Amino acid sequence: MLWLQPFELQLDAVFEEAKQKVAHFPKPLNELGLTYLAKFDIRQKHSTKNYVCYLLPFWIADTLQAYPASNLHSTTVPVSRSVSSLQSLPELSHRMGVANIFCMLHFFIQDDLMDTPNLPADQLHDLIPLSQLFWNEFVSICGENLGDHSLFWSYYKQFLAQWASAVYNEAESDYLFQQPEMIAGKVSPLKISLIAMLLQSDRMDMLPDLLHQLDQALIVLQMNDDLTDWEEDMVERNYNCLLAFIRHEAVEQKQALFTDKVTPTQVQQAIYDQDVLQRYAQYAESSFTEDPSSFGSESLIAFRNYLITQLYQAASSVNDARNTLLQGSLLYYIQKDLTSS
Repeated sequence: MLWLQPFELQLDAVFEEAKQKVAHFPKPLNELGLTYLAKFDIRQKHSTKNYVCYLLPFWIADTLQAYPASNLHSTTVPVSRSVSSLQSLPELSHRMGVANIFCMLHFFIQDDLMDTPNLPADQLHDLIPLSQLFWNEFVSICGENLGDHSLFWSYYKQFLAQWASAVYNEAESDYLFQQPEMIAGKVSPLKISLIAMLLQSDRMDMLPDLLHQLDQALIVLQMNDDLTDWEEDMVERNYNCLLAFIRHEAVEQKQALFTDKVTPTQVQQAIYDQDVLQRYAQYAESSFTEDPSSFGSESLIAFRNYLITQLYQAASSVNDARNTLLQGSLLYYIQKDLTSS
C-alpha cells in the first residue's frame, strides 16, 4: 500500500521513541502507560491500528518534497525566525509522528471518559493522570519544535476548539448531511501536526488543499468505523454515520421523521435486505473524493481511496453472504423435492 509500506521504518522509530518516553513516566504510571500504548502499537499484531494519526507527518513531508517551495508561494513570516533549530524536514516529521502518538492516546482516553460515564473509580484514578501525561508529551514536543510561533499556537487553539464543539454537539446534529466537516472536527487535534510541517517549510499556501484532503479522509474513515460501531453507538447515543444515513433515507422516503431514531431491526433490514451499504459507499465516493485544486498529497489521497474501497468491500461481503444463504436455501428445497419424488 502506497500510504503505508514506504513508511514502515519511520513508524517503528516513532513508536520506539514513544515507548521510551512513557517508560520514564512516574511509577506506576509508566507501566500503565506502556500497557496502554501497546494496545495501539502498530508493531503489535493484534493492536488497534490508527494509521492516519502517526502517518500524517510523513505523508505531508512527502508532499512537501513533491512541491518544492518558490518565492511565489512563500509566506510573509520567514521560517528561520519562527521555529526552533530543528530545521530538517525528516527530523520534524519524526518528531511530529511521536507527538501525534501522544495526542492520539490522550484523546482516546478522553473519548472513553465521555462514552463511559460510569467508569469504576479505580479506572478513573488511572486514566485521568495518564491522559495528562500523554498530553504533556504532545505539548512539549510542539513547544520544542515550534517555539513561540504565534501562528502555530493560534491554530493549536482553533483545532482544540473545533474538537470540543464537534464532540459536544454531535448528539443533536446531523453531521453527515448538514455539517460533514464536523465529523473531521472530532479529530481536529491531529491537524496541529500539519500546521507544524507547513510552517517549518514555509508552505502555508498549501494548507487549504491539504486540510480539505485530510478532512475527506477523516470523514470516510469515520464512515468505515461506524459500520462496526453502530450497535454500540446506538446504545450510547453517539452520532453514527451509518445510522444517520439509514435515517436520512427513511425520511427521504417519508417512512420516518428526522427526529425519529432508527431501531436495530431497521438497521439490520437495511444492511441485509435493502443494500444500504452499497449506497453508503456510493455516497462516500460521490461526496468526499473531490480532487485538490493545486496541491495533492499522493499518500493521503491513496489512503482515502483505500477507505472508499473498504466500504464497497463491506457491501460486497454482505451481498455475497446473502446470495450464499439464498443458494443454500434453494439447494435445500431442490434436494427435498428430489428425495420426495
